[in-house]
Amino acid sequence: MKVMQRFCILLVILFLLPIMIGQLPFPNNQAAVNESKPAPEKKVVYAAATNLNPRPINATPKSMDILFVYTHSHEAYQPAVESKTGMKAVYDEQTNIFSMQQAMLNHFQLNNLQGSVLDVDVMNVMNQQGAGFHQAYQVVRPYIQEELAGNLYDLVIDFHRDAVGRKVTTLETPEMSFAKVAFVVGLDHPGYAGNLKYAEAIHAAMDSIVPGISRGVMKKSGAGVDGVYNQDLFHKMLLVELGGIDNTEEEILRTVAVLAQAIAKINASEQSGA
Repeated sequence: MKVMQRFCILLVILFLLPIMIGQLPFPNNQAAVNESKPAPEKKVVYAAATNLNPRPINATPKSMDILFVYTHSHEAYQPAVESKTGMKAVYDEQTNIFSMQQAMLNHFQLNNLQGSVLDVDVMNVMNQQGAGFHQAYQVVRPYIQEELAGNLYDLVIDFHRDAVGRKVTTLETPEMSFAKVAFVVGLDHPGYAGNLKYAEAIHAAMDSIVPGISRGVMKKSGAGVDGVYNQDLFHKMLLVELGGIDNTEEEILRTVAVLAQAIAKINASEQSGA
């Protein structure tokens, strides 16, 4: 009987022993318990956006529509005329500033500026009308008025060639040479302030790209000068003296490229509100 009791007790102990061991705080047991529990779910927290800019930083500015005018259309560059005709001349009916229009338009288009040309050879019209050189602005005026009445533009540029020599109109750099520009603003009309402000901005922008490329802004008024230059017809109209009689076509077009970059730079700044 006692043997049977001892045997039963032994069986109970053998049955309970694994359970009792599992409850003891051994390291392996604790790890097993932790591994058996599912990991707590991680919550993803999104930080609130700050300093949002509603304007895309790298957005391409809206293109400008620009009207090219050539009041003194037969003004020419002596090196270009000589290479084409073998003759030295600073006025020519064929090789002149007006004939460079397509190359100039191309440089503007590369800078997202859409140019259109007032397709009037003004000095031919002057010859037909028997008008003197000093009447050029009067002769071209109705053509500009008609163009502006029928089309919308953001800017009008009247391109000229200055009569002074190479020393005044050329910028020499270690890499290349440029034709200098000068901006002429007539003060003899009530709306000159807008033109003056824009000319000064373009002067500064060009000099920031190629220091020394601009000769500055020339204000004209009083007796002996036109003083208006048809700039009363539009609130943003430039008269640009593009190089001088001794500049080469390559120098002129390099400067046209810089002018286009400067205009595009100001356009982007104005649209960004800077």
